[in-house]
Amino acid sequence: MQYKNTQPGIAMLSIMGIVVLVLVFASVTKPTEPIGFAYLILGVLSILFSSLTIKVEGGEVKWFFGPKFWNKSIKISEIESINKIRTKWYYGLGIRLISTGWLYNVSGLTAFELKLKDGTTVSLGTNEPENLIKAIEQSS
Repeated sequence: MQYKNTQPGIAMLSIMGIVVLVLVFASVTKPTEPIGFAYLILGVLSILFSSLTIKVEGGEVKWFFGPKFWNKSIKISEIESINKIRTKWYYGLGIRLISTGWLYNVSGLTAFELKLKDGTTVSLGTNEPENLIKAIEQSS
């Protein structure tokens, strides 16, 4: 079964928007400070982490941020178990190493956890974990 879901990074983009507002305020209050580079960094980060796409195809679970940034994949045959999880708010957004393994997310607290046969764990944030889990189970 082929599956594809792109979750927009609403939380990530909201945070970037707030930082831009802070920079605009700083530009107005201290116009002599050079902060153009900060705008550039925020723009690049906003594009790179604007969404998280997860695909199930060709016997693999594949995922990437925004315009195919940070392409990763795991063979379905390497997966031992799949669980829907709720992440903690303080785990943050983006790419994180948490206590259970790697977490990739752009918005929300809903994710699914892949426990691999080699003992590692990967968690992927998604806005539709049930459909994704069903697609992985049907592809195995």
